[in-house]
Amino acid sequence: MLKILKVGVLSAGLFICAELYAQPQEMPAVNPEFKNIDLNKDNYISADEMRTYQSRKFKELDRDGSGDLESSELKNEGAALHKNADLNNDGKVSADESDRQFREYFRQMDKNSDGQVSEAEYTDYWKLIYKF
Repeated sequence: MLKILKVGVLSAGLFICAELYAQPQEMPAVNPEFKNIDLNKDNYISADEMRTYQSRKFKELDRDGSGDLESSELKNEGAALHKNADLNNDGKVSADESDRQFREYFRQMDKNSDGQVSEAEYTDYWKLIYKF
C-alpha cells in the first residue's frame, strides 16, 4: 500500500512539473512604460503610438518651451537617450531629430517587422540597451 502511495505522489509531482514546464517560456515582464505607450491597450505599440509618446516626452523635457532640448534640459538618464539624437552636434535636440531617433528605436524594436512592437520585443530591446 505504501508503494502505491509513493508512486501516486511521485506521479502527481511529475505531472505538476510537466505542466509548469509546458507553459510558454517567453513570458514578457509587465512593463509600466510599455503600458503607457500602448494607448489603445491592444498589447502592441504602433508607430503612431510611439510617435505620440515621443512627442509627449519631448514636451515634458523641453521645460523652456523653445522647441529644442538644450543640454541643461538633458540631465536625467531618460534624457540621455535624447542626447544621442543630436545629429548635427549643435548641443540641442530639435523635435525633428527626436522624431527620427524614435522612428529608429521603433524599427530596431520591431524584430519581426510587422509594424507593431509587442511587449516582449520592447522588453528585449531595452534589456540589450541597458544590458540587464
